[in-house]
Amino acid sequence: MGGVAVVDTNVLLYSVNRSSERYEEARGIINSLDRIVLPTIVVYEFVWNLAVAGASPQEAERTLSKILLNERVTLADDRRYLLSAFELFGNLGLKHYNDSVILAIAKEVGTLASYDKKLRNRAGKVGIKAIPEVLE
Repeated sequence: MGGVAVVDTNVLLYSVNRSSERYEEARGIINSLDRIVLPTIVVYEFVWNLAVAGASPQEAERTLSKILLNERVTLADDRRYLLSAFELFGNLGLKHYNDSVILAIAKEVGTLASYDKKLRNRAGKVGIKAIPEVLE
């Protein structure tokens, strides 16, 4: 596959959860990319989800360190997208703000890795390629 993609929280979560049915596919997506762009909001959501799953702070730090120290990972400076995210709302409410920030970054990058069907649908409407190409 190669290339660059903005990676959504759910892909990261599946890629570290060996018991997930999407583990292998998510790992494949992550491993196939030349560069991974992570919005900081994705990092916050990732850690929050680890906490909900019962991970200790030490486990979360260890897991996040492996991700952030990977030379292919780039953190997106969300500040550049905090206002432009509002342009991508359409008729949606504020509860979609986080996804709109992710979408604004993906619009610049061109590709979004996500399993979120609604976000993928929104991405397609503004010309962003979604991976994986097909969701089962």
